[in-house]
Amino acid sequence: MNKAIKNEILGNMEFLMKELHREWGQSRTTKATISIKIEEAPEVKRIIQEKIAIQQVQLERGDISFKEGIRLSRENYVLLRLVCKIIDKENEMNEKGMDFEFAVSLDKEELKLFKEILGSNLPNKITKNPEERSEELGKEGFVNK
Repeated sequence: MNKAIKNEILGNMEFLMKELHREWGQSRTTKATISIKIEEAPEVKRIIQEKIAIQQVQLERGDISFKEGIRLSRENYVLLRLVCKIIDKENEMNEKGMDFEFAVSLDKEELKLFKEILGSNLPNKITKNPEERSEELGKEGFVNK
């Protein structure tokens, strides 16, 4: 393969990665809202940040497949979105100084990773988006099975 073709391929890959990073950095439609107590927030953030750091080390070592590297990179972007949302809401509540917990809206990807990482340590309230709840209800207001 000649040098011009290699350079073109590298340029295309760099462009692709920039586009993916931009796409991954944006939240989607809210699927659920979580409630986090102010005193739980530092631990929740620590757990998520620790997961990001572990995955970043794996990415930097380079001993993983290309597909695995892309998957980890995407997860890290989603986790960064999530931790930023938590920090923003926590700061907002601290400035007001009157609430003991705060709500964070999550999209499908954020919710999935939040559940995976925190497992049994989940905050006690996760509620579905109102539109999604209405889809579950029948005409009489009963849950369809």
